[in-house]
Formats: sequence, structure tokens, C-alpha cells
Amino acid sequence: MKKTTKLYLLTFLLGIFIPVKAQVAIGKTTPEGMLDLQNNNSIGLVFPKVALTASNVQAPVTNPNGGSLVEGTVVFNTNVTNTGANDVSPGIYAWDGSQWNPQYLREQSEKFEQSPLDIRTETGSTAYNNGSSDWMEVDGIGDGSSFTPKYSGIYRIETNFNFGAGKINLPSSGKMSMSTQEGLFRFTFDGTPHVVYTHSYSLYNEDLGYYEQFRHDTSQVFYVNLTAGQVYPFKVEIDIFVSDGFENNGDSGDGRGHVGVEKPCTVEFTFIE
Repeated sequence: MKKTTKLYLLTFLLGIFIPVKAQVAIGKTTPEGMLDLQNNNSIGLVFPKVALTASNVQAPVTNPNGGSLVEGTVVFNTNVTNTGANDVSPGIYAWDGSQWNPQYLREQSEKFEQSPLDIRTETGSTAYNNGSSDWMEVDGIGDGSSFTPKYSGIYRIETNFNFGAGKINLPSSGKMSMSTQEGLFRFTFDGTPHVVYTHSYSLYNEDLGYYEQFRHDTSQVFYVNLTAGQVYPFKVEIDIFVSDGFENNGDSGDGRGHVGVEKPCTVEFTFIE
């Protein structure tokens, strides 16, 4: 009996001092990793929920053994911040030793379209792009339009405009006549204007009749650093300042130019990083 008792005691003590290397399974009997979680009812793994204040601040998460957080610490953030470059939004984050990195795909893309299509614009002042210019808002993307980003970071803004000329005067002599209308599109974002040139031709052939609205497409791309939750106003305008040779000098009727020929003018915002 004494020998048996001593053997049990020795086995117990060895169990204390010898590390046990084993796999743990929850929901199954044969683990296939250090920790194997299985559930037939599709119940998910719930990460610790915390309200992070910035991507470069480890608090309120702490290391229970003291000191800095261990790289690879994973939490689910519930907070939304809108202070700038280190903003966070709800989702899973992992600590890399100096900052929290999102472990989910952050996507946002929003397109604004002109409405209705094919608006008509008159000729403006030839002293273009100043106080006397006759700027006309493009419906649907004119004054009152705004964009609100979901995330803080770099956004790509792509603007697509198109313009078609109106009807020209009949030639006084000869069988053919051609004229051009010229102008500017102006995209103003958060108070900053961006201007791009546009033009279109119309022609008349005595044998074939009128040909007008030869669409001219113009695109611009901008990269801007935006803050989550902030409302950014924008608008699109056009000013046509050359209409020589068009009916009523392009100021009325069929001599006016067209905005949105066959397809609408658009402004699209896409989150990049």
C-alpha cells in the first residue's frame, strides 16, 4: 500500500511540472488544430467587444500580464470616430504592435447622375470664368448635392461630362456649313472649383440636312483625403461662351447647346484606402 501511494504521488507531481502538449476541440472529438471549434447550428465565434478611440491607440484593450499588447490581439470594435487619419469604424481589428489594422473589407462607392437628361444651355458671357460668366447648374448634380464618406482616408472622385452643340444657321451660299460651340464645365467640391474645357460641332449639308449634337466627352479624376461622417457639398455647372453661327447666337430655341447627350453627366466617389 505504501509503494502504491508513493507511485500515485509521483505521477501527480510529474503532471504538474511536465508541460502537456495537446489540442483542444469544442463541438467535436478529434481536433485538427491547437483549437478546433465546430458547431452544427452555425453558431459563430464572438470576439471581445471594445470601443476603440483611434487605430494608433491600444486602449481600452490591455494585456492582463502587464506591458504592451501582444501582436495578434484581435477584438471587435464598436466605435465610430471622425477625427482624421487614425479613425476607426465597426468591425474586427488586429493589433500589429503599433496600431490596430482592420480585418474586413472597407468599401464605399456612390455615383450621382444628372437628371433629367439633355438639358439645354444658352450662350454666356465671352468673359468666361469670372463674375460675369453665365454659369448654369446641371440638374441632379447642381447646388445642394453632397457626399458623406463612411471612412476617413483617400477617396477617388471621377467626373464625367458631355456636351453637344445646337442647330446652326443655314448657309447663305454654298452647300455646307459648320460651326462650333465652346464652353467650360465647372465642378466645385468643398468650395474648390475645378474647370475643364468642352466643345461640340454642328454642320449642315444641303444634300444630307442637319447634323448636330456631336457629343464631346470629358473626364476628370481627383484624389482627396476625406473625414468620415463629414458632409462635403459639391455642384456641377456649365458656361457656353462661343456660339457664332448658331440660331439666335445660341441664346434660345434650337441654337442652344445640349448637356447630357445620350448619357448623363456623373460624379462618382470611391473609397481607396
